[in-house]
Amino acid sequence: MAEEIKSTLEIALEKAEKLGKASKEELQLLEIKESAQRLAAKFLKKEISNFEEEFQKLLEGKNSQQKKVILQSIVDIFLKNIILPKTEYQLNDSKKAMEGLKIVFKKMPESSRLTQQVEKLLKEYYTHKQAIYNELVKKFSQGVSAIEEALSNQLGAEVKINVEDHPQFKEEWNKIKEKLDEEYARHLEYLKNLYKKIVY
Repeated sequence: MAEEIKSTLEIALEKAEKLGKASKEELQLLEIKESAQRLAAKFLKKEISNFEEEFQKLLEGKNSQQKKVILQSIVDIFLKNIILPKTEYQLNDSKKAMEGLKIVFKKMPESSRLTQQVEKLLKEYYTHKQAIYNELVKKFSQGVSAIEEALSNQLGAEVKINVEDHPQFKEEWNKIKEKLDEEYARHLEYLKNLYKKIVY
């Protein structure tokens, strides 16, 4: 890990240096973009409690182009953190990003319906996936218990088979999950693009 991760600004400055034509305005926009991304990241990591205040401060005294860059940068970071949750932890991360979007779009009431749709979709995906998984475990367990009983009788000792480790179970679950993920991911992408249309 000797090589340090370069910031967006450093990479952009290097590119600009190579091209030799970065104007003062372009460099200023890059700095603003970097500040906005940092602010969004701090909010997601729960490093700041007054995001709304900091966000307003960042917008203060900026022209319309600069404000647009701030909005786009923050919204992009939040949208990247809204994903189909595999775990409760990921669901909470997505909720935090949604919270950020609510603050950013506070003055646009129409966006709150969109936020509700995304929240509903994520919760629905998570519960739907859990329900299907549990149903599949139940279905496989019925077949496995007969095998367990036969083997226990044959070996004269209790035999337990973990349904979730069974290759056939894994294969069937992967097929179902793939289809489910595809369907929900398409819908989530559509909703995310509606946010982008607001700021781009």
